Amino acid sequence: MFAVAEKLCGVFAPVPTPFNSDGSLDESGWRKNLRLWSASPLDGIVIAGSNGELPFLSLDERARLTEIAREEAGGRLHIMTGAHFPSTADTKAAARRLAEAGADSLLLLPPHYYKGKDEMLAAYFTDVADSSPLPVFLYNMPANTGVDISVGVICAAARHENVRGIKDTSGDMTKLGYTALRTPERFSVFGGTGNWFLAALSMGACGGTMAVSILFPRSCRMLYEAFMGGRMEEAVALQKRLLPVSDAITRRFGIPGLKAALEARGMTGGPCRRPLLPISEADKAELLGIINASGLDEYEQWRSR
Repeated sequence: MFAVAEKLCGVFAPVPTPFNSDGSLDESGWRKNLRLWSASPLDGIVIAGSNGELPFLSLDERARLTEIAREEAGGRLHIMTGAHFPSTADTKAAARRLAEAGADSLLLLPPHYYKGKDEMLAAYFTDVADSSPLPVFLYNMPANTGVDISVGVICAAARHENVRGIKDTSGDMTKLGYTALRTPERFSVFGGTGNWFLAALSMGACGGTMAVSILFPRSCRMLYEAFMGGRMEEAVALQKRLLPVSDAITRRFGIPGLKAALEARGMTGGPCRRPLLPISEADKAELLGIINASGLDEYEQWRSR
């Protein structure tokens, strides 16, 4: 019997993993951030995604991060954890372990070392969904994986009762629109970046999983509510303010920049794991200048709690 889950909608943050200087998990910093996010307007968090440095995290570490999130969030946040491993067997084992750790759902990249045909991708998602005790969400991230999941594969996977949605970071609005059009109503389509959150919503997405919402969840929530309420001028104005901030902490300066921004706002960022390198002082100054110029901090009072 698969876990029954209502359709997920809203604003989810793909959160970074804080590390100590020796490379170990910074559990106290993780708890601090979780307490703050739990007081924010977020609907959920994604652990061990791209911003969480997924390729560098062992299954034990993913499970520990999930356990702590379950403790600190106290049911206030939906917890989605990245379960992907290169082999189907290891991913199935991860699904069981992360369910035991307290995850509410799982995020799955496609297999991407061997660039197989659509049949291989569909079989992978189906095999994992068949055995997973938790709902499965696909993760289309072609910039990192080199694999762009086709609409056909997405729709085939969506017919499985235990596959409940997708985070699409491809930027292909035609694909996102067809995905929303051709998948069951229970299937959640999430835009994968704040750069085009409004565009994704206008094409049928029911939410966003965006790095910018790690620092600016209230701003993202305001855009979402403005769109849902038909207040398009307000939604457009917010998207314009979010765009340069989102672009800076994702495409331009990446995870090192995101962690520096967290530190500058009183949260825990910490170092990245190698081979990622720290952001330069010049780039950090440019990034923080962009954030300051947006004026979005005025909406994010939860950070001071």
